[in-house]
Amino acid sequence: MPDTIQRPQNIHSHYHAHLYFGPDTVEEARALANRAGELFHVGVGRVHEREVGPHPRWSCQLSFDSAEFDRIIPWLESERQGLDVFVHGVTGDDLADHTTHASWLGQPAELKLEMFRR
Repeated sequence: MPDTIQRPQNIHSHYHAHLYFGPDTVEEARALANRAGELFHVGVGRVHEREVGPHPRWSCQLSFDSAEFDRIIPWLESERQGLDVFVHGVTGDDLADHTTHASWLGQPAELKLEMFRR
């Protein structure tokens, strides 16, 4: 885990934002994801009520491009209501995307990166 939390920067063409939640906050996450889908040009993924991929918590993915970045990131920051949001560039290098190109709104979590090191 880095000592400092890297803030999201609009430097890639495409992005994912993963909303992290648990049993007590699943409805807040679902509402936030649905609202993002209504307000922005984002793809809203499934609400996973289990850990999937490298994510150590339940999550829902939002997909967007650099044109939406400057609109959705400040909105997520103001509307996330304590949910942690993992934001990363989508460059085709999964390990770099989930490490070097990664940033957070809220508290960072340690990802399960073994799957990218095989």
